[in-house]
Amino acid sequence: MAIFETLTANLNAKLSKPPKPSKLSKLSNPPKPAKPTTPAMPDPKTQIQDLVGQGQLEDALQLAKQTALSGLTALDTPVTLLRAEYEHHRQAVINGLIDFKEEKISRQNIAFRLLTLIDDLDQTPAKAPGQAEAAIEKTVVLFLGANPFHKLALELEREVEEISKGLEHFGKRQVFDFRAKIHVTPTDLQRMLLGSEFAPRFVHFAGNAVVDHPDYGSGVIFEDEKGQARTVRGEVLAMIFKQFPSVECVFLNTCDSGPSALAIGQQVPYAIGMNARVFDESAIIFAVAFYEAIAGGNDVPFAFEFARTRLLMERNPEQASIPVLIVNGQCNDPVYVDGDSHLKDLSEARVIR
Repeated sequence: MAIFETLTANLNAKLSKPPKPSKLSKLSNPPKPAKPTTPAMPDPKTQIQDLVGQGQLEDALQLAKQTALSGLTALDTPVTLLRAEYEHHRQAVINGLIDFKEEKISRQNIAFRLLTLIDDLDQTPAKAPGQAEAAIEKTVVLFLGANPFHKLALELEREVEEISKGLEHFGKRQVFDFRAKIHVTPTDLQRMLLGSEFAPRFVHFAGNAVVDHPDYGSGVIFEDEKGQARTVRGEVLAMIFKQFPSVECVFLNTCDSGPSALAIGQQVPYAIGMNARVFDESAIIFAVAFYEAIAGGNDVPFAFEFARTRLLMERNPEQASIPVLIVNGQCNDPVYVDGDSHLKDLSEARVIR
């Protein structure tokens, strides 16, 4: 109860700031009647605060995302992570994994953090959400993360943040619409691709993949509705992506994902996978460098080689041979190097994909 009361008090404090005194109250004489004008629309900050105060947290998060896309790019990554967290907790309640009391505490926490994020927003931004970048065709990067194995410490949230920061290079962050969902299920993938509000150019998956595993078979490991492992074969994923021609590149940033990437690469122009076990740190370094090159206006093959070169300069240069690129269904490197799966022994916690 103490946590809930503290969150409630903090949230109420955010919502109950007294308004600034009006300049009109300082005038000795009333102003002359003005000609009727169209009432000004509330600024995004006020709208978000009002939605939170009315308990409409989902709408508030959606408006915050629109505000970020209108030009306030510094807001985009933290709002993206808050939306992913909100969706995860909402689904956890539906599936009975947490009770309504825990979910209410989570909502209060997310609401307070959202209000803190927008606290420094200008009260009167120059352009309303949806208008500032209307003329720019945005490139959508869809980030999907899943890790049902508690003994594997994968820094998925950090990967979201680092990739988003990488896109800020060259002053072109505003041309990207970066979206993310953690604890993703196979159904989530289909629904996010089907959503009419955006058509992703890049689909990025961070987590785990397997080849002929005795328990998990072969494919990419998602989570099911209860957070357990659900393997989807590369051929099935290829059938999904075949239906969405906007997808130019599928990036499987996981151990042993080369065979799955090869299958997907039969249906999309480019696919990237890993032909062996890859360290979490190396996976993040490679991904950040790849999207930095994309942000610089380069194509996928150039970005791939750029990212491999980055790995050669880091602490584990031998890992530069692990990423593989499939172009129009063809790959010049071996897509799988036989070895023990990183999921062979989960008795001890470790950081690897």
